[in-house]
Amino acid sequence: MAGTTWFLQFFFYGMGESKMGNGPSSWILHMAFIILIANVWGLILKEWKGVGKKTLSTIIIGIIVILLSVLLVGWGNSMR
Repeated sequence: MAGTTWFLQFFFYGMGESKMGNGPSSWILHMAFIILIANVWGLILKEWKGVGKKTLSTIIIGIIVILLSVLLVGWGNSMR
């Protein structure tokens, strides 16, 4: 089931990219959201419970950086 889900993400990415038509930035957004959603789910499901404060702050800073980068890519695409 995991393999099928992994394969389907590329299938649906290809469909979405052809509709978006913004080339490389769609791949950047795709990968950013995979990382973002995986880490947020990890926080929600308490997979990070018991880690040190430095580790938790690194994860949260990483999520913020990904969100800012998605906004930056979106803003850059809107300028075309």
